[in-house]
Amino acid sequence: MEMPKLVNEEKRRERIAEAVWNIAADQGLERATIRAVAAECGLSVGSIQHSFRTQEELKRFAMELVVQRVTTRLNDAEGLPVRAGDKTAAIAGLLMETLPLDAEREKEARIWAAFSTAALTDEGLGSYSRQMNSALERFCLRCIRELNGPESPKEDRDIRLEAMHLHGLLDGLALALLTDPSHARRQETKRIVRNFVEQCAKTR
Repeated sequence: MEMPKLVNEEKRRERIAEAVWNIAADQGLERATIRAVAAECGLSVGSIQHSFRTQEELKRFAMELVVQRVTTRLNDAEGLPVRAGDKTAAIAGLLMETLPLDAEREKEARIWAAFSTAALTDEGLGSYSRQMNSALERFCLRCIRELNGPESPKEDRDIRLEAMHLHGLLDGLALALLTDPSHARRQETKRIVRNFVEQCAKTR
């Protein structure tokens, strides 16, 4: 008989976390006070405090939920493995899905930027930042391995190095897009990703 209550409480916690995300994306994580979060999601301050004892506990849960959802999406990415004829374009498309190339993904990137910046000085958030970094590292390695194929003559260390280069490229492109989300910058970013994938494919 307790299960519905547990489910409802979990949904309420996620709703509150999403309110934190909205504030973090628009105003910065430091503005996500208990009172501001309550106003954002239409709950009382007491209701927020019933689910989260402190503001720090709330921020950590909100960041953990970001990591969980993004990690699940990366792990379940459709298109890996792909058919040989579609490989280069398909992998480039999957990589572009990680970048803020439209309004929805720009908001996600702004949310993550707010949390990852806070994590630089808050060890309680730092572990989640490292989890996200590891998830993207694994995703990049999956993409490079798929691009090269099982019969690639490359040594494993070279494949891992390519994946590291890809990870760094994606991080840099994401930051550039947050700074300049113009149509021209987005188109240039797509060309850069395609070019990287094509160059990797040529050297396999």
